[in-house]
Amino acid sequence: MSGLELQRLGVVMEPEPGNPHEIEGVLNPAAVRGPDGELYLFPRLVAKGNYSRIGIARVRFNAAGDPAGVERLGIALEPEADL
Repeated sequence: MSGLELQRLGVVMEPEPGNPHEIEGVLNPAAVRGPDGELYLFPRLVAKGNYSRIGIARVRFNAAGDPAGVERLGIALEPEADL
């Protein structure tokens, strides 16, 4: 055994009310630890009509070191033209 124990802490990021880029959902995030030591998420942000972008958000931690939410930093990728 590895001695590792997993504990479900809940949802770290969900759609932000009133944000048109997230009206149909926030899902499938990739995660990376940046050179600054911070943990970043790159979620798929789904707008009306299934119009997707990739956002960037920094994970915030509580005093115990558990993820407690995110700080949205903007859009990392978005389509430039309709297909």
